[in-house]
Amino acid sequence: MKQILNLFIFFLFLSCADEFIAENPIDPDNPDYIPPIVSFVTGPNPGETIYAENTVITFSGNESSMLYRSQLDSSGWSGWISSQSITLDYLDEGDHIFYLQGQYTTGDTSTVISVPFIVDAVSGPSLMFYPRKTVASQGETIQLKLIAEEVYSLAGLEASIEYDPGKLTILEVASGEIFTETGDPIFFFEDKKENGLLTLTSAVWGDTEPAFTGTQVIAILDIRVDQVGNLAIDFSGNEVFRDQNNIEIQISESVPGLVIVN
Repeated sequence: MKQILNLFIFFLFLSCADEFIAENPIDPDNPDYIPPIVSFVTGPNPGETIYAENTVITFSGNESSMLYRSQLDSSGWSGWISSQSITLDYLDEGDHIFYLQGQYTTGDTSTVISVPFIVDAVSGPSLMFYPRKTVASQGETIQLKLIAEEVYSLAGLEASIEYDPGKLTILEVASGEIFTETGDPIFFFEDKKENGLLTLTSAVWGDTEPAFTGTQVIAILDIRVDQVGNLAIDFSGNEVFRDQNNIEIQISESVPGLVIVN
């Protein structure tokens, strides 16, 4: 009799387990399975112009255990993380697209969603480096562009760039296209490597008193990064813009460059 009672309890336990233990909602074999879904919560609206060089984007998924990865423009996908917030900093001027994808712990991934936005954080007339932030490996050669941003009737300029010669080596300096279509361009530079000081002079001359209006590249710098760390490339504070009458143009902002060396 005792054996029969034990068997009855055993089968009763099995039937209750079948009845009350829910199926895994993220199992694709579950008839009620819903694939992973992600959505943006806060951040730039599609096509919005933001007037800062950083922004925070938050997002969520349809399961609390989901992981997320992201990509800005064509920079490559990040690793999978559980955080539902991303801070984008040192954003360059112009158009950007932020991409997001979610993943269940089973490995199933969501459709990639994206939001395009525009950055207009620098008011001209200004000097700035592009890109504002570069991530590189020790010993790698990177390229930075020095840009005149939103200038009007610019006919000449001089800029002194400071860097740490023990951490960075400037390999080559080339003229940009800022004055190539307005007249006869002049470009020269001096790199005092022992002091970590690069001085650039760029101008245009001609019988019609030519000048440039808009945004364009002044110079292109090929730089080797020699040490690990966060390395700044900054302006000395002596930069000058002049118009075709040799009158000084007030510079609104000088935006340095940052190189993160791993």
